[in-house]
Amino acid sequence: MLKYILGFLLLIAVVLVAVTIGANNDQLITFNYVIAQNELRLSTLVALLFGLGLILGWLITAFFYLRLKLKSLSLSRQVKRQAALITELNKNRDNKAA
Repeated sequence: MLKYILGFLLLIAVVLVAVTIGANNDQLITFNYVIAQNELRLSTLVALLFGLGLILGWLITAFFYLRLKLKSLSLSRQVKRQAALITELNKNRDNKAA
């Protein structure tokens, strides 16, 4: 529950920052990129770059999270197999001892 509240508060904070930036920066600038140029309002450019950075950050985080999750699942399966093998070896040892 706390996770959802914190996520909602973060979303509200991002929206408030975006509105504040958009309200104060209405001047036109020329944005040059590799193959062309475009004239944009500064607030639009800042919002686009902020959004792209946010999306890129989430993708990188998701990649590393998924990698760790897969490694965890792999190690869990390995532990289960080894526990089963230890149990089987203990049974065989007990049967030979008896």
